Amino acid sequence: MQNSMTAQPVWRLEIILPTAEACEVFGQALDDFHFAAAAFEIVPDEGPWRLECYVDGMPDHDRLVAAIALASLQAGIKEPEFTCGPLPDVDWVAENQKSFKPIRAGRFFIRPSHYEGVVPAGSWDLTIDAATAFGTGEHATTKGCLLAINDLVKRIRVERPLDVGCGTGILAMGIAKAWPVAVMASDIDAEAVRVTRENTIRNGLRGRIHAVTCAGFRHRALNDNGPYDLIVANILANPLRKMARDIATSLTPGGHIILSGLLVSQEGAVLQAYRDQGLHLKKRYRINGWSALVLGE
Repeated sequence: MQNSMTAQPVWRLEIILPTAEACEVFGQALDDFHFAAAAFEIVPDEGPWRLECYVDGMPDHDRLVAAIALASLQAGIKEPEFTCGPLPDVDWVAENQKSFKPIRAGRFFIRPSHYEGVVPAGSWDLTIDAATAFGTGEHATTKGCLLAINDLVKRIRVERPLDVGCGTGILAMGIAKAWPVAVMASDIDAEAVRVTRENTIRNGLRGRIHAVTCAGFRHRALNDNGPYDLIVANILANPLRKMARDIATSLTPGGHIILSGLLVSQEGAVLQAYRDQGLHLKKRYRINGWSALVLGE
């Protein structure tokens, strides 16, 4: 689930929608407009949902209205009202860094570089700052993946892991902390790969993580280093479904997959795509309406 931020000016588009499924439809329909998007349930377990899309500059009004009208038809709902306006000229990365507090996820302790407190004894310590790539451990999808890694290390041995959609590299680094192995990592966004490499050095993992820029599995390094006995993919529901065959064929017999970036309501569709590849649900983690799934044979 990794998107990069761009330079100012940034505009925020906000739409109130009745369901999580509608948010997914609108998020995809508006994909050409935004560089990042997030959905939040306004009243937990009741809805409605607020979709926030962040746009690089003022969007074309007519194109935006047309896209929202089309999304409404696809979602089968009445065309919603929306607001769109420029955000204040603020260094959002710096602001996020100030507000980012340490996070616990099993043995993982994720902290910003300015943290001066005590690191719990026996924890897997990771330093991650809010940056131009997604993934500080704050989002439920990332936390779910970290919890899955935390639990899997007690049961399985990993020798060839892969992190698809690495963002800041937090999950690749989490794997490297949990098992004494080298980790392949990839992201469609070159900026995310740059941030991953930077964080790898910051966390004393130089040489342990090899990050490449590519879409899906279209990179020689990914194919040359496979198959993998652990694949983590924290992206979005539709890409997870489309990549099911590639992920399954890149997995060693007896290997495990961690999938996240999907809403609880999207579990069924994603699971079916992987069941079609002979894989089955081993465990799920649900946090704030989001899901992380552990799959295997």
